[in-house]
Amino acid sequence: MKEFIKNYSLNEIESLFASIGEKSYRAKQLFNWLYERNVDNFFEMTNFSKELRYYLDEHYEISPLKLVDRKKSTIDGTEKFLFKTFDGHFIESVFIRNDGTNEGRLTICVSSQAGCPMGCAFCETARIGFKRNLQTAEILDQINQVRRLTGLKNNNVVFMGMGEPFLNYDNVLKAADIMNYTFGFHISVRKITISTCGMYNGIERFIDEKRPYNLAISLNDTDMAKRAKHMPVEKKYPMQTIIRLLENKFPASRNRVTIEYIMRKDNISEDDAQRLKTMFRYNRIKLNLIPLNKGKHNLEIPTQEEINKFIKRLEIMNIPISIRKSAGSDIDGACGQLSGKYYSTNSK
Repeated sequence: MKEFIKNYSLNEIESLFASIGEKSYRAKQLFNWLYERNVDNFFEMTNFSKELRYYLDEHYEISPLKLVDRKKSTIDGTEKFLFKTFDGHFIESVFIRNDGTNEGRLTICVSSQAGCPMGCAFCETARIGFKRNLQTAEILDQINQVRRLTGLKNNNVVFMGMGEPFLNYDNVLKAADIMNYTFGFHISVRKITISTCGMYNGIERFIDEKRPYNLAISLNDTDMAKRAKHMPVEKKYPMQTIIRLLENKFPASRNRVTIEYIMRKDNISEDDAQRLKTMFRYNRIKLNLIPLNKGKHNLEIPTQEEINKFIKRLEIMNIPISIRKSAGSDIDGACGQLSGKYYSTNSK
């Protein structure tokens, strides 16, 4: 089986080309073809010699993913893409038009794993179970494919798709670096967000390595007994230890940490609001409030009136609060919904 060329960093490509007698500047040319021009065939790389194009085609593959399904919301223009990996797994990517048009912020939500081992009660991907980590090439190719299929260039990336990014730390961060390269996708570090359910070791490593990307942490409960029930990661890495880590290590000069909070009927009480105010009183954070999606989770979805009351109670926190609207609600927009259907169909 051929290797996937998108698994290589710029330095690795330079070393590869040096080993076959090519000049190092060819590496930047290759990256330009792969990420800026977004070609899917080595023979389109017209500033390479015929010999080099044949060599690359003989030893490497460009695209590790195949499109299986595509859905577009008639409500907000959100598009969902289902891809099949080379070994038969399904992963999802979502293209979000943040204001419903092709202008402004265009976000691609990428997956980092096929399935997920974390077992969060509200997550559809958890029902699939864990299959494997995605290679760097499979993460990057989601952006290539979505850009090619939509004809649009995103300017924002969130690692909030299927999987726990910090359980695939090396491949995820390598992909983020290539997204940021001038000769890669050239996306600003401020426009790349990596979200974790609370993997202490990954968060600490991310901080210690001085990674420049935005960090988001899923909280989803202020009552830690409830959190342990809905998010098993709480039992291994209690949120209080992560809060202390942020207090001691997260630099004040960095962007605020985003705290993600999925709003259920049973976690938006007055007591929840009060606990949320005190939990992060020494941290520079911003709150991202997320209405619970419909699914097979048997959790109650709050009314808009209940959500509004909760938000009003939080407003006195004097920190940035954003409310994430549910994108693609008419097309199985939540991560894992579409893949779950295909896994179920194929297992019958």
